[in-house]
Amino acid sequence: MSAASFLIADPSNALQTFLRLELSEFGFDPASIKTASTPEAAMEVGLSHKPDLLITDWFTKEAMSGPDLYLQVVQVAPMCRLALMAQGVTPEQEQQAKDEDALFLLPKPFSADAARTALTQALETLAKDHPAIAQQLRARQRGGVPANRPTAPQIVMPKLRQYRPGDAVMYRNRTERVQNVILRRGEMVVQLQGIPGMIEADRIQPL
Repeated sequence: MSAASFLIADPSNALQTFLRLELSEFGFDPASIKTASTPEAAMEVGLSHKPDLLITDWFTKEAMSGPDLYLQVVQVAPMCRLALMAQGVTPEQEQQAKDEDALFLLPKPFSADAARTALTQALETLAKDHPAIAQQLRARQRGGVPANRPTAPQIVMPKLRQYRPGDAVMYRNRTERVQNVILRRGEMVVQLQGIPGMIEADRIQPL
């Protein structure tokens, strides 16, 4: 049974880290989760890494779009599936995502919970044809140690604190409550109850 592999392509390092963290929470080896900031770099990684799932920005301003990247990767990894993210999704993009049988098309900005839900549903779909992914999902559902989790020291990823609506936090020496959590251009921002505007997540502290 071959291990599952993933490729994340997005210009935001923060969004790359968030998605890597979410995948690692399912018990997947961090070494199997590759990232890239441009379609060209992602193609180079994808041709050798041969991912089972490509999660990519649409890269509308690049010569190579996210769907174009997928067409290159799928030539060497025929079983690879596509998941897309895009700023201001158009009907044309929705149709193209459908034509490529994309597992999801997330419009940016999206909430952390929306990303988690889409990723979980994508993995559940992949599990039907990939035994290694199915095994990890079963282990997670049982609440035990994920299957095949390596015992050797794992790759250390930058810590991205997670917040949820209702969390108590400290902001400007006052206790506030989180109302919404948003990923905006790859950066995590929060909206606090009774405070207008969005606030970068690194400006608040959990209680």
